[in-house]
Amino acid sequence: MGEIVWAAATAHTGAMMRAPKGDPDDLARADRVFQAFSALSVSLKEARPDVLVVVATDHFLTFDQAALPVFAIGTGAAFPGHGEFGVPRRDYTGVAGLGEAVHAGMVAAGFDAAGARGLPLDHSFSCPLQLLLAGWDAPVLPVYVNCTIEPLPRLDRCLAFGRVLGDVLRAQDLAPRVAVLGTGGLSHWVGMPETGHINRDFDRRFLEGFAAGRFDEIAGWDAAEVVRSAGNGAAEIRNWLLAAGTARATGARVAAYEPVQAWVTGIGVTELLLPPGQAGETLPAQAAGAGRDRHALERYLFRFDKEPALQEALKAGAEHAFDGHALDDEERRALRERDLATLYEWGVHPLLIRNFAGTLGLPYVQAYHDRGLLPRHGN
Repeated sequence: MGEIVWAAATAHTGAMMRAPKGDPDDLARADRVFQAFSALSVSLKEARPDVLVVVATDHFLTFDQAALPVFAIGTGAAFPGHGEFGVPRRDYTGVAGLGEAVHAGMVAAGFDAAGARGLPLDHSFSCPLQLLLAGWDAPVLPVYVNCTIEPLPRLDRCLAFGRVLGDVLRAQDLAPRVAVLGTGGLSHWVGMPETGHINRDFDRRFLEGFAAGRFDEIAGWDAAEVVRSAGNGAAEIRNWLLAAGTARATGARVAAYEPVQAWVTGIGVTELLLPPGQAGETLPAQAAGAGRDRHALERYLFRFDKEPALQEALKAGAEHAFDGHALDDEERRALRERDLATLYEWGVHPLLIRNFAGTLGLPYVQAYHDRGLLPRHGN
């Protein structure tokens, strides 16, 4: 079972990778922000997390209107960083099977989140990670929230998502010690005429309520008014609410609030206050994400019926037939021998097997029967 051992919510602007120049007051504000992140880094490391769950968004690097989830859970065991906006390029590892287990748990609990295999991370994830994991490392589990492209999830829905996410994380046993980080905001305008403005009154009102644990009250705010008064970047308070819900936080300690003009953002850095007794129950076996990872095999099969070059290479038995696909020897053998029953026994998606068989003119049902895989339902 899992336990939430640490939680925080911070700003994520990539501008934090560059110290302000010129204005000594701004430089002093930035220095206080860096000191707050440094202290958070120490407390996070002392918590000895098996995974750091990072709740953040995307700025047209990974998602756009072509395919836009409201919530997504990163799955797989590795997450590349985009390295944009002045953030140094850094890739992150995950915990094998954890994203799959959490994704399954959220869907089972009624939140139809997307699964995003190898979710690429923009600065909303990687900027605070650069500061918190300076000189050391920890596996991450990215949780994406759409804070950018309308329609956005309701504030109260994000808080509710977080509370269920916390239950799912406590119920898994792949990462016993879980840390949680929400990132974004506070007041700032991105790509708008108001860019450069900071609404200190909004930021202080938000931080006062957040520190006092009035999360349900904040979740009831008018989301359109938040954006009108504090900028489109303030929509990212959704990630703070989600992190607070995940941690069952009772409040927060404000480590820093600095309106850094050079960063055109009201920078908030907080550590969430955790209640005692965070442990949960073990997930059912089917949700634990155990078993061999066949993602590379399924990706090959997904492309196979769409790309004639792959089809011709396999039919010809070409040595390069699997170039560019991280398949092991057994997977290559099964494909070369058209071993459809073994693919099924491995848990490859049945529709991918059907499409593969159809492209090659193979009777997949007969192959199942020949293996003794007989129908379990129907007459």
